[in-house]
Amino acid sequence: MRADMKRHLTSLQLKVVYECGLHALKPGDALPSERMLAEASGLGRSPVRGMLAVLQSESIVKRSSRGWILAKCIPKLPPANEGSKRQIAKAFLLAELGSGCLHPGDQLSELALAKKIGVATISMREALLEMMPLGLLTKTERQKWEVATFNEERVAELSEFRKMVEHFCLKKLLAKGLSDERRKAFELVRAESRLVLRNRQTTIPEILSTDLAFHRLLIEAAGNSLLKERAGFIYLIIEFQLLSTFYSVEKGKLGIGQHLKIIDAILSEDLPSARRSLLEHLRTSEQVLCDIVSQCR
Repeated sequence: MRADMKRHLTSLQLKVVYECGLHALKPGDALPSERMLAEASGLGRSPVRGMLAVLQSESIVKRSSRGWILAKCIPKLPPANEGSKRQIAKAFLLAELGSGCLHPGDQLSELALAKKIGVATISMREALLEMMPLGLLTKTERQKWEVATFNEERVAELSEFRKMVEHFCLKKLLAKGLSDERRKAFELVRAESRLVLRNRQTTIPEILSTDLAFHRLLIEAAGNSLLKERAGFIYLIIEFQLLSTFYSVEKGKLGIGQHLKIIDAILSEDLPSARRSLLEHLRTSEQVLCDIVSQCR
């Protein structure tokens, strides 16, 4: 499997590939149905469909009248380290919460969840703790995990916080002026964003990677070490949106297109235009998050 293709598959989708033994198939073999893949991996249909879309874009699988067929062999995946296992656990939880499979009041067992997706209990606990600031999960008095109520009010609070942070970073960045290094970094993200928009077979994992790259650059370029350390909260909001079953490539491309407007204004060091474009992007993001929350009920 090529390194760039691995980058486009999320850790959750890689789990489907190897948990279901697709790497053991030979070219010409038929793949199990989407339903069977979802059941075998213990995951929902969303990671399965995303995986198939990426594999198809890389000509690893193809459609036929019988369903999906393997076109090229998939090499074995090296053993995952604990960091990647935590990412698998987090991606699984975000996808389950973003698809409505988990509901407010549902109690979660670290051990049961860890067994379900094949990670260590400590990796699952770390993923749960990492997600707590998002407000989707809480710990009860008896130290049990529970799915929290997530409504439009909570979305508004998250969006307000995100707007304050990213708006501050934008002003800080342009007040300092763009160094050659920062300018090249934004130009690189702009080039990658244009590729994503032009590609007719763009996948959600590619959009997620490009989306996070832009927001990381914006926050880190401000040069505030405290914000950089705490920015994982904003990345969680983005991941929750993009890993939801109710998210689409079309919505993702809309967001990437808005990034380009912001980047163009930043490269021109035009703060008013950059601010307007950023606020427009964040309003769109808030509406998307509200739509996901309403559909999860």
